[in-house]
Amino acid sequence: MKKHIYLFLTIFSFSLSTFSQSVGITDFMRLNPYSNFNNPAYFTPYKGYVGVPGIANFNFSFYNSGLKYKNIIELDAQGFPKTITPNKFFNSLHPTNNWLNTELNLELLGFGFRVEKLFFSFNYRLKFDERFKYSRDLLGFFIPGNLAQKDNGEYLYTKESPAILGISPNINIYQEMSIGFQGQILNRLYIGARPKILFGLINLKTENFQATIYSNPKDYTIYGNYDVSMNIASALPFYTKDANGNINLSLGSLLNFENGVMGVVKNVFSKNLGFAIDLGAVYRINQQIRVSASITDLGFIKWKGTPLNISIKPLPDGKDYEFAGFTTNQISNFIKNGINISLDSIINNNFVVQGIDSYNTMLTSKIMADGYFDLTPSNRFILQFKGYIMGKTLLPQFTVAYNGTFFNFIDVVVSYSILPKDYSNLGLGLGLRLGPIHLYAGTDNVLAPLNLLNTSKLNATFGLLIDFPVKAKVKEVRLESIFKKKEVKREQEDNEKVKSKN
Repeated sequence: MKKHIYLFLTIFSFSLSTFSQSVGITDFMRLNPYSNFNNPAYFTPYKGYVGVPGIANFNFSFYNSGLKYKNIIELDAQGFPKTITPNKFFNSLHPTNNWLNTELNLELLGFGFRVEKLFFSFNYRLKFDERFKYSRDLLGFFIPGNLAQKDNGEYLYTKESPAILGISPNINIYQEMSIGFQGQILNRLYIGARPKILFGLINLKTENFQATIYSNPKDYTIYGNYDVSMNIASALPFYTKDANGNINLSLGSLLNFENGVMGVVKNVFSKNLGFAIDLGAVYRINQQIRVSASITDLGFIKWKGTPLNISIKPLPDGKDYEFAGFTTNQISNFIKNGINISLDSIINNNFVVQGIDSYNTMLTSKIMADGYFDLTPSNRFILQFKGYIMGKTLLPQFTVAYNGTFFNFIDVVVSYSILPKDYSNLGLGLGLRLGPIHLYAGTDNVLAPLNLLNTSKLNATFGLLIDFPVKAKVKEVRLESIFKKKEVKREQEDNEKVKSKN
């Protein structure tokens, strides 16, 4: 156990497999106030709205670039599993850049209101972001069968040709309070900003996780050399220190409310503070065409709640760590007592677990640019680029979309998105305004449930809110049109009416 805690960390890191893109279908819903989360400058066509607490805006997203059922299992003519194809699966993965990501976004409280040409909003949200990047050898090493051997029968991973494991798990669970501002500063130009205060709950940040490992095919002993640095923090303590200052990991300490409920609340809203901002602008070229750009979730969290650094330095002179498996006594102790590990006995010059003062993490920022064309007042076409900034990696996404708004109570969106190695993302969204009640739901990949185990992108959003006024919308100022209009006088009258209302 003293030697082999690093293997536990490897398995633990692999089990934390999830983060992704936010659901984009609401970006294109003209009647939906939450479209401005894509760009805080988007025009909101109401005097105000109130979200139903807890269900006003729910988003779930999943992105999987490599783990596909079709590459693991070969089917027969009737569509039933025939054989396992580990070599095909292994070769389908990228050598170093594979992703398994998830995002959960839940609004607990939200509302907005208009003051003349300005629109203000408040939102309180709970967010879960996690991304897991891994190398091909991570799965190639642990999958038994044909991958253990080369085509000529020789063992695949030896000391001379070890598996190269590159792992990068990152988790961020936090609360977000924001105040949004959207204003029309010219007839053609809108600007928007949304500053946010962040309250971190749980974080796992991988600074570095590189390993070279191989195994003995006779007794399955695993040998490896590791270069690891990971930071962990929590608003509630997850380890304790004894009288000598030795660190003991204990899940039980998370449930130890020595300072009462108020102590827990104080930790949740004070230990891990951060700041972020959304910025955006929309420019109307004429009545039919507009362009916009934004950057969202530009910010950080400073983690000061029981932060811990875990590091493993590689052994010198070609030496390797050795793992022969957990003993019966160790497994029995886990079952009886849970995870309660004294780290003092395993700290040495190569493996170090130590408390630190604090560390920072950046949010997954998004950059966006789009263009709109209104063929008619009810029919809009959109072209959008969005990039997800994950550390030093940019994940691009291109989308074309159609939005139809009819009779002031139906909001329809059809979209098609392209991501790296993923070309089957047909989105569908629907919003209904039934008096003051506004219901909406949508997904960026409506075909995903039909082929769930082979999809790269799966997401869904839904919500319930109240808009006012109930019948009429707040209209934008009419601009010069690219189409010739016969009723010029009527347009001028409409402009005068809008100006008088504002």
